[in-house]
Amino acid sequence: MARGGFREGAGRPSGSNNKSSPEQSQRLSELAKDYTHDALLTLVDVAKNGRSDAARVSAANALLDRGYGKPAVKEEIEAIDLPPVVIQIKAPDDPDGIHPPRADD
Repeated sequence: MARGGFREGAGRPSGSNNKSSPEQSQRLSELAKDYTHDALLTLVDVAKNGRSDAARVSAANALLDRGYGKPAVKEEIEAIDLPPVVIQIKAPDDPDGIHPPRADD
């Protein structure tokens, strides 16, 4: 069976409604908020006592993101004016690259 890409008849039919309504999303959000305190305590525990550095850093970042918001991404690109690049190709039998090509080539 083919994997990925377009397959005839795959996916939700055009025009059908998404089963996740805004009301359901709101209700799920309300239910999840009941566990906010426990989730934060878990993040604090992992940040302090996690088995790996990656787990501790990830938990610490999650705590900071929730406390202060994610840092703004600065999308400013600084243009640098550089001189043109010169590429010189030399033939194997002309290491200095100073002789013009021969007429018999």
